[in-house]
Amino acid sequence: MRTISTGWRAAVGAATVVATLTATTGAATAAPASTATLTIDTAHPAGRLASDFVGLSFEMRELGIGNLDAAKGNAAALFKTLGRGNVRISGNTLDRDTLWVPRGQQPPNPLPGWVNDVVTPTDVERLDRFLSVTGWTTMVGINLGRWDAALGEDQARSMASILGRKLVAAQCGNEPDQWVGKGFRPAGYAYADYREDWETCAAAVGGTRVAGPDTAGTSSTWAASLAADEKDRMSMLTVHQYSSGPDATIAKLLSPTTVTDQLRSVSKNLEAARANGLAFRVDEANSAYGGGVDGVSNTYASALWGLDYSLSMAQAGVDGINVHGGLGVCNEPIWNGKFQRYTPICAATAADEQAKVYKAMPIYYGLWMARQMGSGRFLPLTLSTDRNVTAYAVKGDDGRTRVAVVQKDETTAAPVHLDIAVDGRARGAEVLRLTGDSLGTEATAVQGATVDRRGHLKPKRAERLRVRDGKLGVDVAAGSAVVITLDGC
Repeated sequence: MRTISTGWRAAVGAATVVATLTATTGAATAAPASTATLTIDTAHPAGRLASDFVGLSFEMRELGIGNLDAAKGNAAALFKTLGRGNVRISGNTLDRDTLWVPRGQQPPNPLPGWVNDVVTPTDVERLDRFLSVTGWTTMVGINLGRWDAALGEDQARSMASILGRKLVAAQCGNEPDQWVGKGFRPAGYAYADYREDWETCAAAVGGTRVAGPDTAGTSSTWAASLAADEKDRMSMLTVHQYSSGPDATIAKLLSPTTVTDQLRSVSKNLEAARANGLAFRVDEANSAYGGGVDGVSNTYASALWGLDYSLSMAQAGVDGINVHGGLGVCNEPIWNGKFQRYTPICAATAADEQAKVYKAMPIYYGLWMARQMGSGRFLPLTLSTDRNVTAYAVKGDDGRTRVAVVQKDETTAAPVHLDIAVDGRARGAEVLRLTGDSLGTEATAVQGATVDRRGHLKPKRAERLRVRDGKLGVDVAAGSAVVITLDGC
C-alpha cells in the first residue's frame, strides 16, 4: 500500500470529501482484491488550473506550408472541440530551415541551401484568422539559430501588428542548448554566449512579450539562469520535456515513477520562474521524443498518460503545457526522418493531408478529458492505494467540484469501485468515461463516442448517479479514466 499526498496541505478538517476505491473481482460478495482511499480537502483550495492550460505545439513549417487554415479542412473544428488553449509554433524547423520574407519582397532565387520553408506576413495573417475562429492564443518562434537582424526585426514587428494580444509571446530560437551539435554555433558555445544572442532578439521584439529559452530538456541550467538574468525583459519561462526516448514502453509510460520523475525534472525551473515572477510553460512535450514510439505514443495508453501528465503538471504549478505534433499523415515520416506517432491530430491518408482533414489520435482524447476539469483551484488530496491510480480534484470557478481518476492498469485487470462521501448539498453527479479496447491499440472513446470527420466530438449523455446515504458510488474499469462533476458543491 502506498500513500500519495498532493497539494500544499495534507491536513484535512471538517470540510472534506472522502473517497474509497475498492478493486473487486468475481461476485459482488467476494473479498476486495485491493482498496484505495482518497481524501479531498475542500476547505483549503490551492494552486490554479488555468483555462488555457492545455495547449498544442507544431513545427514552424506548418505555418509556412499553409496549414492551420480556418477556411480549409477541419483543424479549426478540432481546436474548438478541444476547448480554448495556446498553440506554440516553433520546433526544430524554426532555426534549421525556415526563412522569414518581409511583405512586398520575393524569396531569394535560388533559396539558400539551408532553406526548406518560407514564412511571410501572409502566413501570420492566416494564423490570426485561425486564432480568431478558435479563440486560441499563440507563441511563435523567431529564427535565432541563423539570426538575421533585419529579418528578425521585421518578423517581430509584423507578428505584433497582425496578431496583437493573441500573441502571448515571441520565442527567440529553439533548443539553443543543442545548437553546437546542429552546427548553428561553434564548440564551446555556452549560456553566456546564448544570453547575448537572446538579448539581441529580445531587443528586436521589444516590450516584455518574449519567452525563452526553449531548452531541449529540463536538466539544463540555462532556463533558471535566464529567468534570473532577464526577468524584466520576458513574460514566460519555457522548456521542453519528453517522458522518454526510443526505449519507451507502455509499462514505463504509465508507471507511477514516471509521474514522480516528470515532476522532479521540472521542479528547479518552476522554482526559478516563481522566484522571478514569471509564468512557466512546458511548451513542447510528449510521450517520447523523435516523433514518438510505435505501439506506445500512438496507442490508447497515450490518452491516459496525456490526461495524467496534464493534471499532474498543472497541480504542481506549471502554467501550461503544449503537446507537440505535426499535421502530416499519421504514423508516416514527416520531416528529417521523424514519424507521426505522437501527434494529437494527423491525416489518415495523403488525400486527407492535402485536404487538411485530420483525425484525432488517442492523446487528443486525454487532453480533451483534462479540459473537462474546467478552470479553478486544485483541492489537496491524499490517495492510499496498491493499484496504479492517480486522482485530482478541482474546485471550479463555476462553483462545482470535479474529480479526475486515472486507472492505469491493463484493461484486463479488475475494476475499481469508487465511493465518495459528499456533503449534504450534493444530490448526484455526472460521470464522463475515457475508454479504450486495450492499452496497446489505437481505439479510444469518450462515453462511447469518437471525433467525427468534421472534427466534432459528441459523447453520449454523461451518466447520472444519485447520492445515497451521503455517498456516491462509481465503478471505474481498469485502464480507464473518469471525470466526475458533483452537483451542488
